[in-house]
Amino acid sequence: MKPNRIGLLLVACAACANPLLAKEAAKAAPAPAAVPPEQAQLDYFVGQWHCNGTAFASPMGPEHKTTAMLRASKAVGDRWLHITYDEDKSAQNPTPYHAGLYLGYDAGKKTIVSNCYDVMGGHCSESGTGWNGDALVLEGTSEGDGNTTPVRETLTRKGPNELVHSGEMQGPDKKWAKVDEETCKK
Repeated sequence: MKPNRIGLLLVACAACANPLLAKEAAKAAPAPAAVPPEQAQLDYFVGQWHCNGTAFASPMGPEHKTTAMLRASKAVGDRWLHITYDEDKSAQNPTPYHAGLYLGYDAGKKTIVSNCYDVMGGHCSESGTGWNGDALVLEGTSEGDGNTTPVRETLTRKGPNELVHSGEMQGPDKKWAKVDEETCKK
């Protein structure tokens, strides 16, 4: 009988200790950092944008017109913007491009940072110093299928409800080539 009583006593102690352990763990957990004021410079993108543009001829296919929807909303405690870009399927664009990304401000590095993921299994990481007048330039690398390619995105404000995006990739010759350009309107 004594072993059963000891077992029950251990189970009872464990049940009583769990709330105490949880309370101690909560005391030790750091509070979320305040959203840096520099994050507000990205609020311009919040909303739904209708985009029309061109994907230029590349190894991924011939030049063709594109239409798409870009949606940006605050996420993860307002520390990030979650942005989706979804092209429409058409006769000219039978394999539309889709991507999701997070855009935010790294207070430690004092830079805008972006990480993207696309329908082809690619992913990118870019950064920039912030708005310079009406232009925001992000540079970094895109990776997919074992290849790493330097990339650059230029976002230009054309007023409160219009945005132009230009995407470029750097070739082996170190020259930048424009891969796409879209005008987006709210």
